[in-house]
Amino acid sequence: MYTTSAQARAEGEDVMSTPNGVEPDGSVSSPVHLMNWVMQNKESFKPPVGNKYLYSGADFFVMLIAGPNARNDFHKTNSEEFFIQLTGDIVVKTYENGMIVDHVVHEGETFFIPPNVPHAPCRPEGTLGMVIERRRPPGELEHQLFYCEKCNALVHDNEFDCPDIVEAFRDAMQAFWDDPERSTCGQCGTRVPVPGPYVMPEELK
Repeated sequence: MYTTSAQARAEGEDVMSTPNGVEPDGSVSSPVHLMNWVMQNKESFKPPVGNKYLYSGADFFVMLIAGPNARNDFHKTNSEEFFIQLTGDIVVKTYENGMIVDHVVHEGETFFIPPNVPHAPCRPEGTLGMVIERRRPPGELEHQLFYCEKCNALVHDNEFDCPDIVEAFRDAMQAFWDDPERSTCGQCGTRVPVPGPYVMPEELK
């Protein structure tokens, strides 16, 4: 049974497995003032990820994501992702042909990630973006990848069925950083550190 949009907003519903954007009787939900919603939920936008579901439907979900985030993992899934950058500029790192590539996404721009491309959104303080993704069916696996900052080698591939991106990614990142064996590059011996809040490099501004 669906939770109504009004109930979901009132209760702070953040369970991806329970669609909360569709009224059970099929009626149209009331409009949501986006920036008022952001202000009402500002305590939820905290590192390392800084995200919260705006809409979690049967077919797709929408997240609002604020900076700063504090993460050095890459995400790969067998579906597309669509970014809309609302406030400030961010960097989306992709792993392509054995190299990490920086894509600067400016305020007001959109950005598209094709399926199975490892990517890492890096969000400075004061930024706000929207990401739209397809809901994954049970059993479709996500990949959380960590690459060596020195030699670009793959350090760890955490493959798992992810019922809730908001909580699962945060917990998986912490478990990786806490494990010296998993977080050390097997090629050059460099350990992947716990990152601090992301700051836009001067050369990318």
